[in-house]
Amino acid sequence: MIVIHQMLCQACERFFGQGGKISVRNKVLLFKLTLMPFLVVIFFGFSDLGTTRIAVGAIPESGTGMADDEVPYGVASSWLLGRQLLVEGQTDDALPYLHFAYRAQPGVQAIAMTFQEALADGGFIRDALEVMDSLVAAWPDSQSYLLRRSSLNLQAGHRDKALTDLREIRRRGIGSPEVISAEATLLAAAGRLKEAVAVYRDGLELFPAEQTQFYLGMASIHQQEGKLDLVPSLIDEALVDNGDSAGLWLVKIRSLAALERHEEAVSCVGKATEKFQEFLGAEADSTAFGILTASGDRIPDSPEFFFIELADFYAQHGELTRAVNLLQPLSESQELGLSPSLWLGRLYLGTGRDEDGAALVDGILEQWPDSPRAWFLRGKVAENSNDWLAAVPFYLLAAGLDTHDSEIRLGLVRSLLVASEQRGGFVPGTTQGDSNRAELRQHAMVASMITPDDAWEGQLILGYAFLALEEFDRGAYRFELAAEGPEFKTASMTQMSICLDRLGKTAQARGALETLRREDPEDPEIANSLGYFLAEKGIDLELAESLILEALEAQPGNGAFLDSLGWVYYRLGRFEDALDHLIRAINVLPEDPVILEHVGVTLLELDQPQEAYDLIKRALDLGGDQERLESLLTRIGADLADEDQGR
Repeated sequence: MIVIHQMLCQACERFFGQGGKISVRNKVLLFKLTLMPFLVVIFFGFSDLGTTRIAVGAIPESGTGMADDEVPYGVASSWLLGRQLLVEGQTDDALPYLHFAYRAQPGVQAIAMTFQEALADGGFIRDALEVMDSLVAAWPDSQSYLLRRSSLNLQAGHRDKALTDLREIRRRGIGSPEVISAEATLLAAAGRLKEAVAVYRDGLELFPAEQTQFYLGMASIHQQEGKLDLVPSLIDEALVDNGDSAGLWLVKIRSLAALERHEEAVSCVGKATEKFQEFLGAEADSTAFGILTASGDRIPDSPEFFFIELADFYAQHGELTRAVNLLQPLSESQELGLSPSLWLGRLYLGTGRDEDGAALVDGILEQWPDSPRAWFLRGKVAENSNDWLAAVPFYLLAAGLDTHDSEIRLGLVRSLLVASEQRGGFVPGTTQGDSNRAELRQHAMVASMITPDDAWEGQLILGYAFLALEEFDRGAYRFELAAEGPEFKTASMTQMSICLDRLGKTAQARGALETLRREDPEDPEIANSLGYFLAEKGIDLELAESLILEALEAQPGNGAFLDSLGWVYYRLGRFEDALDHLIRAINVLPEDPVILEHVGVTLLELDQPQEAYDLIKRALDLGGDQERLESLLTRIGADLADEDQGR
């Protein structure tokens, strides 16, 4: 065994080597592999193991590109190493070793199955199918091989071939619930809905223990057919023998609600709740919920489960008032637990019933003072009152109680961003500014680690946070993620262009805006953003003018658009026209520091330095760019002083 271990180590030096030596991790792997060939010999048989008999044919193209004559193992060792690499997700590296083993021993089932799995994982579906065809030919009675080939045919787009294998399994009488579901799903995907329902009906007779999943499958098909009215009666049929299936009750409740049979839906909720209390016994309480029934369905986790699910259905379909009215009586009679109470609180705050929401949240906190979500909602109450400074400590409490809740952390980041102006902003070099910056950065970094990439609104919040922190690379990345959400794409790509521009990536910044423009040429905000970008750069000013005029045609009184056009005229040297549009803009947005700055520098060009100084000073006081504005004020102040001395 020691000799074998040494041989494996020497053979693997080139593949695993790190500076000519095998890493500690892979030495451990090799030691495990040293023990395996003896077992493999028993499993595979003694014939041809360790030989170099190679069939004719090219190896699949993989990431390594390693030729067969470079694979430094016997058959068993190659299979073992390839299998381990495949398990670790290194498919490209596994393929040459598994291919070597398969060509030497194509008749060994374990080798063939591992090889086809690697081929499929690497995207070589046609090659994987060839291997499975050989296995099915050699072992025609194997249900698992037919199932696997059916799955591969489906991946390859050969739907009819996939169905043929599934039907062959059923014809032989060796089917399974998985085969029934797979065949019905394939038929439904092909639009053969009646046939799919018939297959599920067969499944009811063949596998009565799996009736719940088959009935749910049929309900889904009826919905796909646009025959939702058939679902309630179908579920009634199912509930006769499967009354302990929460899934079936939920489908009936939701289908009744979708059909606007609201009284029946509420009645069904009551029956379902009573059924599960009966199932648990007369002494049922919330601690008993969560066990498994005979059908495999999980019992709801609270006695109010079905009420909450129906309310959630209404909320998702925009019927918030109906959702609130469903839960409010339970709340008033103190029958709601923590989770549904929090859910109702969110509904109150989301529908403008802030007083009801605040009262409910206070009651929740009195009963459950350690609930992070309750403190989060307390922050939302303050936020809805536009008191962002008051919201911050509530969000901080919530984040401290649950460090892994991304929504809570993002709420804190958002409140810190909005409250920053009330707390002195992020002015560098000041105690308050540096403190605000450090606090925001700390929580933004934590939020960035726990927020899923596809939580688009959260990514947008993080983008704004990093933009405010002037960490433009991080901001651009977060805005790029947020842009995957259709409703956030315009805002995200616009802000991403700002970050890219600040990083010196002018072409990429312009490209982001031009992409938006191509995708939505009618959007005035996009037209203005691209026009203003060009004006800022002093390039293609005629194009910039036409874009902003187009935006103003859609929204004539938009202050931001008026400012953009004024800035284009400033760049063109048309200072009187610039001042005219900038004055109109400032009348709409009198507190905007950018517009005030634009008016100031335009007045400077029109030889009105004192008026320019006053407006630029006001822009600075309102949070404009400190470095640029202070430099301007110093220069103008010096000119004014010289002018006074000259008099």
